[in-house]
Amino acid sequence: MSKKAKKVIIGVVAAVLAAALIVVGVLFFPLTGKKHVQIWSADQPFDLGAIQTVEKDPDRPFKILLLADTQLWTLLGDNGRALDQVRELVEQTRPDLIATLGDNVSGATARFLLKDLIRVMDSFGVPWTAVFGNHDDEVPVNSLNWQGDQLEAAEHCLFQKGPSNLYGCGNYVINITENGEPIQTLFMFDNGRYIEYDDGSVEEVYMGYEQIAWYEWNVRGIEQAVGHIVPSMTFSHFAQPEFAQAVEQYGIYDEATGSYTIPEEYGSGKCAYLPSCAPVNSGFFDKCKELGSTKYMFCGHDHENDAAITYEGIDMVYGLKTGPSPKPWNGADHTGGMVITIGNRDTNYAVSYEQVVLA
Repeated sequence: MSKKAKKVIIGVVAAVLAAALIVVGVLFFPLTGKKHVQIWSADQPFDLGAIQTVEKDPDRPFKILLLADTQLWTLLGDNGRALDQVRELVEQTRPDLIATLGDNVSGATARFLLKDLIRVMDSFGVPWTAVFGNHDDEVPVNSLNWQGDQLEAAEHCLFQKGPSNLYGCGNYVINITENGEPIQTLFMFDNGRYIEYDDGSVEEVYMGYEQIAWYEWNVRGIEQAVGHIVPSMTFSHFAQPEFAQAVEQYGIYDEATGSYTIPEEYGSGKCAYLPSCAPVNSGFFDKCKELGSTKYMFCGHDHENDAAITYEGIDMVYGLKTGPSPKPWNGADHTGGMVITIGNRDTNYAVSYEQVVLA
């Protein structure tokens, strides 16, 4: 081999290595976000005016479009189809608010995919909001604190990082109001990570005790400010342990497939497997029962599950998986979204929910 050829080969190898280093640097440069310190205490005064609101038109029902596990990742075709489903859902349902249930993005390119998602969501000109899931946080250099900054800066997004002394990033409250009065409270929780337990197992995190105390403080504070209990619903990535208990108790088990079908008298849909939830029950469901405000709990995470079940007076509901990402780990039978409808005053603001199947 001539010296000239050797120089060419060395130059090409050096250029490839330099390009690879640049790509790695771009993908894995830590994005920590702005410093966030917001301390909550149960002793601090409650301020109803500090809670952000979305006003309901008194002449028509209020619609929330719920998206679950869009999970944009490395396959551009899947990402495109997921975002097309989001656009089609918005066109079909004309929502007043859009909410995600976590696993919005995943993988090393999440920092770019999140900006794609924000651009699409903001393009509708509709208030929208989000919680985080386990895949949003799977590449630590794309910190949730930084992702929270991007969401807070979006024009129409209602996301808030919330108190920094609660578990996670993104525990916050939204009030749906009519003529300025709260008619439904939305509790957005970050409970979307895996943790290692004492026995060495790595499983879904439980709802934090400080999150439960913060929830109670808000429920009681809103009740005192308004003069009555305001109905509420919760949004989080993981199901609560009671969801699995209810499915196991009331679901019809198919030994051949290992799946559960929910009888009509208890709910609807099916679970391809028991809801994935924390092995530790921290008492959040019981606190919701005790306070009497929350009647609906919406979750995602389990792509193949689309069940809804009423258990001890509370509906626990899976949002329908949105989009095909990520293959080959997504085995959902169908994808799309869910519409939650809050009725008018003459129905006492009755709540209903319905799947919108697109594929």
